[in-house]
Amino acid sequence: MKEGTRVIRLSQDYTFKTFDCGNPDLNDFLLQDAKEYDKRLLSVTYILETEEDIVAYFSVSNDKIAIPDSDKATWRKIKALFPHRKHRSDYPAVKIGRFAVSLKYQHTQIGTDILDFIKDMFITNNRTGCSFVTVDALKSALPFYLKNNFLFLDKAMAADDTQETYLLYYNLAQLLD
Repeated sequence: MKEGTRVIRLSQDYTFKTFDCGNPDLNDFLLQDAKEYDKRLLSVTYILETEEDIVAYFSVSNDKIAIPDSDKATWRKIKALFPHRKHRSDYPAVKIGRFAVSLKYQHTQIGTDILDFIKDMFITNNRTGCSFVTVDALKSALPFYLKNNFLFLDKAMAADDTQETYLLYYNLAQLLD
């Protein structure tokens, strides 16, 4: 991570510093909803901050990849990652529910650094077991996630440019090889 920053888990007594990522919905989630989501056990939010401001934040929650979420070819690829006796109708994942970088820090590689941090977090400190990271990527963020090796869960979605969000996944096991 960027020198002079620290990652903290959002707590109920956290006092917010300034933050604007340019997206009112993502700003509002952090400043208005994140503490309530944490309190109700819906997600956990982590904040990357400096002494002066919030650099970025992300919220994660439990998820799964299941047969109805994907096309048949993708599902076969996912199943092929596991020995036959371990095949299931769904596989555990962690979902990045919200992820935003302050306008001040956008286009500085910090987003990729945070994705790498999230991936590492669920490999080295994985408390529940998950094989994948999922995200419903906003259309505007799609190039970012694809550049960071996320894949479409349903390939038909890739060709549909009318979507507002796109369900993507990342296989954590590829980092173990």
